[in-house]
Amino acid sequence: MEFIYFSFLQGVFAFLAPCAVALLPGYIVAFIGRNSQKDPAVTKRLYRGLKLALLSILGIMGVYVIAGGLIIVAAQVLKDYMKWITIGMGGVLIIMGIAMVWGKDISFSINMNNPSHKTEAVEAFVFGIAYAIGALGCLFPLFLVVATQAMAAPSLWLGTSYIGAYFVGISGMMIGTILLSTFAKDFLMKYLRKILPHMERITGGLLVLAGLYVIYYQSVLI
Repeated sequence: MEFIYFSFLQGVFAFLAPCAVALLPGYIVAFIGRNSQKDPAVTKRLYRGLKLALLSILGIMGVYVIAGGLIIVAAQVLKDYMKWITIGMGGVLIIMGIAMVWGKDISFSINMNNPSHKTEAVEAFVFGIAYAIGALGCLFPLFLVVATQAMAAPSLWLGTSYIGAYFVGISGMMIGTILLSTFAKDFLMKYLRKILPHMERITGGLLVLAGLYVIYYQSVLI
């Protein structure tokens, strides 16, 4: 049961991956920061924020479904070694974490030119795809740990709950961030700019802890 909480935290970490979180300022400015002369009603702003969040989540899920399918295919070939592979991924997380703490810059950003209200639904979906690619590109071993542990779970329900908890973590963060930027854009941008330069090292420290936990968890099962 404790791995469900771990999976949830990994979803949160994935959202905060430096390669992905660097896209947030542009997202907030391009999508949420479209202000008209008349401030829309709270219900309209809430609806718009939830719509954008859900479309972004669909984009994220599409990328992760493809990645998950590839992992399942690979797992069928390597199933006898998955426990050791998972321990190895824990070691990779520790190495990545140490590299980030030391200041290795692996983030990137995208630029969306002249976005409009008419195209924001498509843009939100594409943003979700870009965000998922960034998160996977930065922290793929983290998702691999959750996915392999889900496949090794003693029951289908338990394995599904691991994946579900991961997506609740990343989706909850996406919804919360978009709603916050809808109603408090200036506040979010102010603190996001302060935190962003340090996100690499913060995520690195969290990855080291996650890697140590994965190795400990798998070692207990051996």
